[in-house]
Amino acid sequence: MAQPQSIVHGTWSRPLAALAALSLFGLGLAQVWELPLVAARHGGLAFFGAYLVCLLVLALPLRLVELMLGRRSRRSPIEGLAVLTREADAKRGWRVAAWASGLADVLVLAGLALLAGWGASFVGHAWLSESVHTATAAGLTWPMGTGSAFLLAAGLALLAPARRELATALALAVVVLCLGVAALAGAAGVGSYGSGALGADGWREAMRFALISGGGGLGVVWLSGMQLPREASLGRFALALVLVQAVLAGLVWLALAPYVPAAADAAGSSAVLERLPAAMGAGWAPALLFLGLGIAAVFALAFAAEPLLCRLKEKGLERLPAVTLVFMSGAALAEVLWFVGQVDGAHLLLTGVRELLLVVLLVLAVFAGWIMKISHARKELGLPAEGVYNLWRVAVRIVVPLAVLFVLAGHVTG
Repeated sequence: MAQPQSIVHGTWSRPLAALAALSLFGLGLAQVWELPLVAARHGGLAFFGAYLVCLLVLALPLRLVELMLGRRSRRSPIEGLAVLTREADAKRGWRVAAWASGLADVLVLAGLALLAGWGASFVGHAWLSESVHTATAAGLTWPMGTGSAFLLAAGLALLAPARRELATALALAVVVLCLGVAALAGAAGVGSYGSGALGADGWREAMRFALISGGGGLGVVWLSGMQLPREASLGRFALALVLVQAVLAGLVWLALAPYVPAAADAAGSSAVLERLPAAMGAGWAPALLFLGLGIAAVFALAFAAEPLLCRLKEKGLERLPAVTLVFMSGAALAEVLWFVGQVDGAHLLLTGVRELLLVVLLVLAVFAGWIMKISHARKELGLPAEGVYNLWRVAVRIVVPLAVLFVLAGHVTG
């Protein structure tokens, strides 16, 4: 079957624009903000070293899988996987991965809004005034915070492509500056992480963070593969993406170093949004840190909507009504989830999404490594040497599936 050409979707003007967007997206998901807390429980420096190894061994091949599938299909994940299964004469059941990715994307929209809303409220009452604190305790400022996040993200989604690229580049520069200054202030506290034996649980957590780093499985990396210029090298782009994610994780790790012990016994999003700000106090370094997180979260919210918006565009819906539908639906779901579970509910929601994404990534790796035609994968990847391609193929066929099963097995037995 001839490869379909993109009819309704645009492209990034240059790979650097896509790299900036994916970097902001991965940082804004807030997963990397939990990395220092997990590192403190699993070997300190040893854990961070294991995470970097897993980024290269697991995340790099997986990001190449998603980029390659997006470039080959030239469609959103749901429509694209339908095209790819027809090309490979594969069963329709493989398309479940795309629908599961879409479900995870919807839940992430709501989860990001929950975190943005609560984070704005908490930082407000910690640093601004007692009146904001009183309103937060009454649950009044959360809708304002999440509503503002949705409005800003919707505005970004409606920008013309050139202006969105410029806004993304400027935002990433500001975020890196904020994180860099906060990291310099916190670098003296790196010793508080200590070092120790990593253990099987430590490796499992390092693998989990690496596998879904940068929003893997949510469809945004897939769309980037679809929208990158044809002359762009997927191999170099994926390597650059993983390296930037490692640098951003390192900056967050340094910035949070002095405060992790105060939140070491708290879990996930609750620790990031409650215990850590309380430990930081009202200094300028914490303010910069959370400013960076807030900017990244808004951009992550905008980019998380893109797979859904592209799907609606394929169905003939114009951009403005599509943005209105997606963000209003996300806001409604966020309201329901907030009143059901609040901060703990947000943490449980995002934890469940991560488990779902691990399954999605497992299916995509097996499909790319075992089901998809070799000639199609080789052509779209365009890797520089046969040996590099063979390493990628071994990784997606064997190494990545075994790693995902190892991570999932730990949650089952735990």
